[in-house]
Amino acid sequence: MTVIDTFLVQYSREYDYYRKAAQIREQRCSAELDQSGIRAIVSYRAKRPDRLKTKVHQRNEEKKYRKVKNIYDDIVDLAGVRIALYFPGDLDEVERLIRGSFDVSKTKMFPDESNEPSYEKRFSGYAARHYHVRLKSADLEGTDTRYASALVEVQVASVLVHAWAEVEHDLAYKPMSGDLSSEEYAILDELNGLVLAGEIALERLQKAGDLRLRLKEGKLRNHYELASYIFGKVSNEG
Repeated sequence: MTVIDTFLVQYSREYDYYRKAAQIREQRCSAELDQSGIRAIVSYRAKRPDRLKTKVHQRNEEKKYRKVKNIYDDIVDLAGVRIALYFPGDLDEVERLIRGSFDVSKTKMFPDESNEPSYEKRFSGYAARHYHVRLKSADLEGTDTRYASALVEVQVASVLVHAWAEVEHDLAYKPMSGDLSSEEYAILDELNGLVLAGEIALERLQKAGDLRLRLKEGKLRNHYELASYIFGKVSNEG
């Protein structure tokens, strides 16, 4: 039996463990977001053994795995949580919540740490933050303490970026019917530009909503907000 085969047999036995570890993190993230009033879609998963098999064989062409441990060390997203934010302006607050709730061993920022794209892009591509986290043992009770050591990847991005990334990944990196044409790659890039424009609109929408609520409460924080309020009133009346 090869190293990869041994790993896949072992992981298949551990699949439920990784799924439960991801679920516990998802519940913690959802509770923290709800308490903070941050709107997001939160989901969790463990990598399915059949899909993992393809990934391991692809990575083995470069990594040349010698031990099962090498594979576990290399593939750190066996269990994952996805936080799809309604408003990308909440990214910094979500990072604060994650660092307060978990032991964070590593953070990856995209697009800075993106892999070399498979096609020429005009736009920046995937924009997100990934955190490799473990739960603090003190936060778990009973049999759940066995999940504290499991490493889980928490991915945070806007709902728009997550949707675009799913489409791009399934088409560009998992082609079911041959390589994509240059026209298809150009359309993916164009969609990325629309996503980035959409994120700007969401940020403006969030700020406009915040300003409206502060006006309702009779609170303006500075002269910039006053100017924004006056400009909005003049524009609407004109």
